[in-house]
Amino acid sequence: MLVAVALIYIGCAKLGLALAFRAAQVTAVWPPTGFAIAAVLLLGRQSIPGILIGAFLANATAHEPLWVAGGIAIGNTLEAVVGATLLQRLGFDSQLARVRDVMALLVAVVVSPVVSATIGVSSLGAGGVQQAAALPSLWSVWWLGDALGALIVTPLLRVWASRSPVRRRDVSEGLVLLAALLVVSAISFIGLPRLPETEYVVFPFLIWAALRFGPVGSATATAAADVIAVLATHLGTGPFAGAGPEQGLVPLQIFMAVAGTTGLLLGAVAAEDRRTKQELRLRATQLAEADQRKDEFLAMLGHELRNPLAPVVHSVELLGRDARTAERARDIIRRQSEHLTHLVDDLLDVSRITRGSVKLEKRRVALHDIIGPAVETWRHLVTQQRQELTINIPERAVWLDVDPTRFTQVIANLVHNAVKFTPPGGRIAIVADQNDGWLILKVRDSGEGMSPEVLAHAFDLFVQGPPPLDRPRGGLGLGLTLVRRLVELHGGTIEASSEGGGRGSEFTVRVPVAEAPVATEPMTGQPEASTVSARRVLVVEDNDDAREALTLLVEEGGHDVRSAADGVEALREAEQFLPNVVLLDIGLPGLDGYAVARKLRELPCCSGAVIVAITGYGQAEDRALARDAGFDHHLLKPVEPMRLFELLRRP
Repeated sequence: MLVAVALIYIGCAKLGLALAFRAAQVTAVWPPTGFAIAAVLLLGRQSIPGILIGAFLANATAHEPLWVAGGIAIGNTLEAVVGATLLQRLGFDSQLARVRDVMALLVAVVVSPVVSATIGVSSLGAGGVQQAAALPSLWSVWWLGDALGALIVTPLLRVWASRSPVRRRDVSEGLVLLAALLVVSAISFIGLPRLPETEYVVFPFLIWAALRFGPVGSATATAAADVIAVLATHLGTGPFAGAGPEQGLVPLQIFMAVAGTTGLLLGAVAAEDRRTKQELRLRATQLAEADQRKDEFLAMLGHELRNPLAPVVHSVELLGRDARTAERARDIIRRQSEHLTHLVDDLLDVSRITRGSVKLEKRRVALHDIIGPAVETWRHLVTQQRQELTINIPERAVWLDVDPTRFTQVIANLVHNAVKFTPPGGRIAIVADQNDGWLILKVRDSGEGMSPEVLAHAFDLFVQGPPPLDRPRGGLGLGLTLVRRLVELHGGTIEASSEGGGRGSEFTVRVPVAEAPVATEPMTGQPEASTVSARRVLVVEDNDDAREALTLLVEEGGHDVRSAADGVEALREAEQFLPNVVLLDIGLPGLDGYAVARKLRELPCCSGAVIVAITGYGQAEDRALARDAGFDHHLLKPVEPMRLFELLRRP
């Protein structure tokens, strides 16, 4: 590589030196600068020795002492390093697809030639190769040649090295454009007499190249036009021949600097416009897909809510029948209520996680204490489907710093997903192992598997595989979205894989492993909770049916109950009834539950009462607000009857 860089540099340098006029060592056309900067950007520091060797050999054969050639070579090499470093520091993208990249290139091509021109002319003056009086004008020619070399050659090499595939019709149009540009440039700079301003005929083609092909088109068109213009001017034809310093090459290079900069800027603007349109089209497609998924979700939601409501409605009519029928009706209502609660919990969880309002309550737990409850959640479905469920986890304890409730939810959702999409008699396996400080947990099934299309969106919101019309699996397409976001909140990752339809699926969860907790002495002598007699309970709820149902439920437990429909009535009842326990809804009209709780605490009759929040808001901040308002407990709607009775039994 070093030899190749050196040889290419020498070739470019000899081409430039062949166009020198006043001094054999100074030329207004110096393509090696652009090649050297591109080489450092592309190949890194390992290209620097090749640039240094090439620059030294090229200058050593240009009628100057070896030490002068060495000084010039050092300047040329530093120029390339400074230019590449500036571009990297300015966040330059080699595709030149942003206006900021073109501006970064302009900074580099203006600044870096100062290094080479200053060191070069100083070496020529110190070595007696050129007279001191000629050095200022030689410096300006040197700087211009290096700057134009960088402006034209560096973009050309970088955009072609990083270009994306081109469509066939674009290739055809590009060849037509290039041929037309070469013909017009040849006619303008070679074929016509020295007519003023004929050089501007190249501008329409530069604009065409920039707008249709972006940076790669503008860089290529500029380089092609420059080659023809330089050759024609050197041969003494065209509008610039003999029109100024260096036989017209200096004004020509100034013109090409304007043309090249214009083309690069237009190419960047065209690329940005094309990219913006692509992003807008992609966004429109994503919005359309999201809208379609939303419509499908709403249809599923209506179906999933009606499914459990139908047996509830029918079972209510059976409650007045014989004891056996009434008991079966209650079981149906209980199961369907749990299903409805699960659906609502999933919806709320997705909303909270999307808003970033979920706060994990992490603690050190063992893996088997997570997997057990997760599996038991859906054990009845596994049994009902006659599926084979195996669990293979390390015998030694694997400790995790997780929120036990949320991480149990992760595994339970994966198991439920496997159960839904595995046919009766299929196999489900939970496999866990420890590797390099990570827990790797896999849930596999022998079910339907996923097509590549479904697999690509498996964790997206409201996404499910195409179900049959009768939708026996149920669900809202929320479970895997919840799983992914909860795993990410725990600092882990999750991946889905499948070999295709009918070949099963596998979900792999990775989370950090924690150190084993320090052993502590078990506490002894803890008193058992004592039982208490009937309590005076005040139920405060603005919904008539909810208030009546909760009142009847508490009365069934043998307690003395009164109720209130709003905060003002609750305070009045409390002063007369002197309750031991207040079941208080938060969302009351007028005076909300927080305000009622504070006022109850100010009443002498309720200062020692147990005040329980009954609410649909269960976030950590909601619980904190309840504690600050004076609540002792926080229960989520719908309240589990056993949980409520357990609380009422406490002293």
